[in-house]
Amino acid sequence: MIDLVVESLDLNALIAQIDLNAVLARVDLNEVVDRMDLNEVVAHIDLDEVVARVDMNKLLARVDINQIVSRIDVETLVKNTDLGAIMVSSSSTLATEAVDQGRSHAVSMDDTLARWVSRIRRNHTGRAEPPELPNTPEEP
Repeated sequence: MIDLVVESLDLNALIAQIDLNAVLARVDLNEVVDRMDLNEVVAHIDLDEVVARVDMNKLLARVDINQIVSRIDVETLVKNTDLGAIMVSSSSTLATEAVDQGRSHAVSMDDTLARWVSRIRRNHTGRAEPPELPNTPEEP
């Protein structure tokens, strides 16, 4: 007889009459969450999609850079930095720049001296071309 009653019931009509808010008010959500395996739930989340939705400008605006910098141990950072290599690199760069400047000034002085010698000799043809090197291979 119970089977006959169950078969004759319209479950959709019965569910439509249930107040779900009243039912959910009686549910202890903490107990439901305690029963869930959150690692399993997180495993189904597409983190790339979540990160794509993040407004990086808003996120970075909330970052306290001063707090981050205050946590940096400068002494350890300096101790672990190869200052010798940095000094060699920067001084070799400075030396290269100094040599380049010296060469540039030497060429300029050479041009100036050539003009003076030309004037002294009263040679108004200008500066002579550099001498040709003997046995120089011709470019194809």
